[in-house]
Amino acid sequence: MSSPLLKPTGAAEDSKFNTGFRNIRNISISAGTSRSITPPLSIAPSELSEILSIKRRRQLQWLRYSAGACALISCLSAGSLLLYSLYTPLFQRRLHYSQMQINAIAIAAELGLYLFVPLFGWICDNYGPDRLSIVSVVLFVPGYVSAAYCYDHRLSHMRMFFSFLLIGAGTVCMYLTGITTCAKNFTKMRGLALAVPISAFGLSPFWMSQVANSVFLKDTEEGDGMKELDVSGIYKFFAVYLFCIGLLGSFFLKIYPDPDLDEIVLRGETAPLLPDSPVAVEHMEYGAAVMSNNPKVMPPTVKRRLLNDDTRNFLGDQTMWWFAAGVFLTAGPGESFINNMGALIKTIQPASSANSSTGDETATHVSIIAITSTFARLLSGFLSDYLGPPVEPAPIHDEEETDGKRFRISRITLIMFFTFLMMASYALLSSGYIQVHPSQFYIISSLIGVGYGAVFTLSPTIVSVVWGVENLATNWGIIAMLPAGGASAFGLLFASVYDTEAGRQNSGENGIGDGLCFGLKCYQNSFAGMAVSCFLAIGLWMWAWRGKGGWVARGVSV
Repeated sequence: MSSPLLKPTGAAEDSKFNTGFRNIRNISISAGTSRSITPPLSIAPSELSEILSIKRRRQLQWLRYSAGACALISCLSAGSLLLYSLYTPLFQRRLHYSQMQINAIAIAAELGLYLFVPLFGWICDNYGPDRLSIVSVVLFVPGYVSAAYCYDHRLSHMRMFFSFLLIGAGTVCMYLTGITTCAKNFTKMRGLALAVPISAFGLSPFWMSQVANSVFLKDTEEGDGMKELDVSGIYKFFAVYLFCIGLLGSFFLKIYPDPDLDEIVLRGETAPLLPDSPVAVEHMEYGAAVMSNNPKVMPPTVKRRLLNDDTRNFLGDQTMWWFAAGVFLTAGPGESFINNMGALIKTIQPASSANSSTGDETATHVSIIAITSTFARLLSGFLSDYLGPPVEPAPIHDEEETDGKRFRISRITLIMFFTFLMMASYALLSSGYIQVHPSQFYIISSLIGVGYGAVFTLSPTIVSVVWGVENLATNWGIIAMLPAGGASAFGLLFASVYDTEAGRQNSGENGIGDGLCFGLKCYQNSFAGMAVSCFLAIGLWMWAWRGKGGWVARGVSV
């Protein structure tokens, strides 16, 4: 039964619409933008073939690929926040921040990165990624300018706290513009459409750390002939660079129709999960809800009401909370490790090296995490598309033939495997093996890079598969709020263990000073807790998948 809100006003027009629905090639703009180029219903199907000429189709393809290219550039430029571990040794040595204060600044960045995602996702879904790109400029520029000012004038950590709050918010804005543009312009290969821009985001700290460690160097204040990072210069560079990238995105990051799609699939496989949506669909095809995006049929107000109602149903789904809790328990340790890696590398070195610079080594491991993370994002996206259960609506007999010939593996199995790699790395750190063999720290950075990258690729992919792509930015934004709490909790855990041991080591006359800490006791308990956290996340995802009322019980193929 169709909703009256979705019917044309005239009976004749209604008849014409229903008769020609399957023959008319709908070229409505994909969800996520209020602009539409849908032809009027009065055009006959024979005339539409002339409108969609070869030239027009090529133009649409070029626009979509140009938007995709700009999305990749935005994601390649959005990861400047991931260089935070490069600055922490200098925050400690030059600004005399304690580990707890350093983690407080990191928590500010995480709050900005995750806390406002639902708001930015709503802006992106309703007004388009080009508008959100402008918002990223408004956040990035004052954030980095004020951070440079705080560093130059040795201001308190609370001043730096608010600077990184803005930087974190700008990061998620630019990140969302990239993945939303790709996800809604290239819906046929959903896993890769998300994996490629997410991989670009993961790769961004690689080139940024190399540039920072090669170009932005200056003599140390001690005049000992050594070099250290020019932190203030890095911040000023990012303020100018990200201003340019944000303006570029405001011109090119738009959603365009796919000329090869006869219809726009708005709900797809989400129909079993959202049975109470007040907006009915026009018809059902292979279990997927399909509706026209014609402004006469679904005006912007109805579309926004649909998004709001779907969000309400999404929040009422208990499996979403189990899944989100797992993301909380895996993202928190990963973020904490990346933020504190500079201090951790210093900690596993002998105390005699306290005054030596660790910038080169930290930059190397930032690059290792970036490369392995990028590889894992691409690999997990590929596996999600080609080994995961199919999600696009397809004739039943074709789906059965495909499943009979191709090996399938659930996306939940994939995300649990990569989480296990992270858990193993935390357990290895806690065991003390790396403290005895510090040269093998690359094993830890590689495993965490692989696990972290795959988890952050598969998580939004699973959200798009279970709850649909129409409301992806908003739905994923809601889940992405929780890692802010996880990053805060595990960052404070690391800082508390570190500062407690540092206080003990520096209590005597032979202490190193500056709040530095050396040895296994500086981090053993915190990483043991992170290993347990990953184990719990695996259990929660298993319950959301196969537990009572889980996705398997609902017939949702994940």
